[in-house]
Amino acid sequence: MGRRARDRRRQLQPQQRRERSGGGDQAGWAGGYPEIVKENELFERYYREQRIVPDGEWDAFMAALREPLPATLRITGYKSHAREILHCLKEKYFRELQHLEVDGQKVEMPQALSWYPEELAWHTNLSRKILRKSPQLERFHQFLVSETECGNISRQEAVSMIPPLLLNVNPDHKPLGATCPSASPPSG
Repeated sequence: MGRRARDRRRQLQPQQRRERSGGGDQAGWAGGYPEIVKENELFERYYREQRIVPDGEWDAFMAALREPLPATLRITGYKSHAREILHCLKEKYFRELQHLEVDGQKVEMPQALSWYPEELAWHTNLSRKILRKSPQLERFHQFLVSETECGNISRQEAVSMIPPLLLNVNPDHKPLGATCPSASPPSG
């Protein structure tokens, strides 16, 4: 998305955004996003045939797979700019989450992933669905979307953040499956 389109989106008032996404006060929460069906017959058949899950635990296994994952993010870019983004997150957006309850669930303060360098990766107890649909989290979500589009934040699962830390990838390397040149932690 280009800069002009981002600027236009930011200029829309919250009510206009709600109307555009499907109507009413709850449109951001209930409208505009179809429910994701988490069923796949071929997937289930394949794993049943592997017999890696004991028979009595299959339903619990499938229920666990259907649970939404927590939202995680990684701050990217040069160290000085990454520190500015981190400061903004901690001092503005994370503070706004204190004492907030969404859909009966207390929002826990985001936590830095202890194994990721310099507090540049965070996780929250919010699922991506709640994060993007809740009116109370709209400002935080818009910040994340904007910074993701600019390349300052990468929203990815925590497990996907591990390989760049361990592989010692250099600029002249071409690892298979690499889709982002900024996959490693920010440099000086």
